[in-house]
Amino acid sequence: MKRVINFSGGKTSALMTILLKPTSDDIVLFCDTGREHPLTYKFIDDFEKFENIKVHKTIYIHDKSPNMSGFDALTNHKYLLPYRMKRYCTAELKVKTAKRYLRSLGIREFDNYIGFRYDDQKRIVAHKESFKKVKTFFPLNELKINKEMVNQYFLTKEYNLEIPSILGNCDLCFLKGKNVIINILKHYPELADKWIADEDKHPRSTYNEGISYRQLLHIAQSQKTLFDLQEQLPAYNCSCTS
Repeated sequence: MKRVINFSGGKTSALMTILLKPTSDDIVLFCDTGREHPLTYKFIDDFEKFENIKVHKTIYIHDKSPNMSGFDALTNHKYLLPYRMKRYCTAELKVKTAKRYLRSLGIREFDNYIGFRYDDQKRIVAHKESFKKVKTFFPLNELKINKEMVNQYFLTKEYNLEIPSILGNCDLCFLKGKNVIINILKHYPELADKWIADEDKHPRSTYNEGISYRQLLHIAQSQKTLFDLQEQLPAYNCSCTS
């Protein structure tokens, strides 16, 4: 059975991929949202270079959003922005985009590998199959590998992800929660620009209920206290690695 190894661009999925020892018959798949931190893309490039493992990269495109891709293409032709109760971005940018890519390769049945760790039990329980004729495996959970073990492993490598894990996936994803977003913006205020631009284009909706990214940036710039981003955790469960 063909193996599809979901590679999110972070250390956890990278370790899973290394442990699975993929061959040329396997598909290590990265679905790019277009909103990853620049150092995430560097990590992916380093991973391919140092591990000699090919990463298949794909990104969402749509006929109604010419010359755009990823998150920009998705929100450009939608009436409302995604938000916590209707986060269509995960389905469109990750699940459906992966499905289209695999079908373009003639792959419809496969074993699906996801990098949920032993300390990710809530995500494992909440996970639902995204494809028919697919069997899903969580190898890091089976090996009882947790976040600390992942971090320790990469201290032994020639390369590492040079940003806090909270900046993984979409850098200011609304699922990270308002307080976490404010703390990120204290360190990286420039990340707000594209999210503010989205909300300016969609005046009838915001990503976070009752508050805009422009307001979150203002709060961040008004507060002097800096919090360690290494300690930040998302407020809501995210399935973007699935």
